[in-house]
Amino acid sequence: MKKLIIATLLVGVTLSATDKGAELVDQKCTPCHLFSSSSSKLTDGKMGGPPMWGIMKKIRAKYANSADRIAFIRDYAMQPTEEKMLFPAATREYFGVMPSMKDRVSDAEMQQIAEYLEHYQAVK
Repeated sequence: MKKLIIATLLVGVTLSATDKGAELVDQKCTPCHLFSSSSSKLTDGKMGGPPMWGIMKKIRAKYANSADRIAFIRDYAMQPTEEKMLFPAATREYFGVMPSMKDRVSDAEMQQIAEYLEHYQAVK
């Protein structure tokens, strides 16, 4: 019985964290980034940044494990530079360097966003 209660609580905490991550992504990321290949949101007639599914595909190609991918997402979003970008020159020229999220999200929120993107963003 104890194991069932503990398992139920863990699932509840995980779902709550997932919901918060999804909420944060919707608030903080989707104003500039399309979240899926079927999204149609544009900013002033064009995307504000590369689509999230494309970003995650590049991150997965470069980093072999989940912890490294999460660390990259956190680092890049908080301290973006052209050198850290994973896209080719044409994409960098089109979108430019992402503005820093440092003053827009807390460290804890950025962790939730990164974990959500790592675990729940489908690669198309």
